[in-house]
Amino acid sequence: MKISRMAIWLAIVSLLSTVSIPIGPVPLTLQVFAVFLMAFFLSPLDALVVMIGYTLLGAIGLPVFAGSGGIGTIISPVGGYILGFIPSAAIASFGWKKNGAYRFVILSIALLTIYIFGVGVLYLYLHSLRNSIKVGFLPFIWIDAIKISLVFPLANKISKIQSIRSKM
Repeated sequence: MKISRMAIWLAIVSLLSTVSIPIGPVPLTLQVFAVFLMAFFLSPLDALVVMIGYTLLGAIGLPVFAGSGGIGTIISPVGGYILGFIPSAAIASFGWKKNGAYRFVILSIALLTIYIFGVGVLYLYLHSLRNSIKVGFLPFIWIDAIKISLVFPLANKISKIQSIRSKM
């Protein structure tokens, strides 16, 4: 059951991650939404394992990343974001289990983890922290915050539907 649930979430993350709108060197995607939604339903360890699996599937060439797949994507300017999803998923999963301010703080740390990895790798290509932040952080932070805020009501709705169906 547990492995099946993880496999389903791996498929959902892979599918949602392929939705991409190119707006510069870093595209607008549903990856953050997918990772945070998956993290709501899985334990931190399971979320971590799913994201390692996702990264490995993409690294061997399956088109699960936004726009492509392959090791070239991981070592490209956007590769840091993909690598950042791994620890972020576990942190977000832990955060969803908390209430109030703790949840907000931990989910913020999970999102910032993605940006630290992403902007860090961008810096290796752009050689300017200012430009890396300008291109890889500022255009996305508010959009990602909105995506994450949409996860909670959606995940609660899904949980209620699952609860009703399990009682039938």
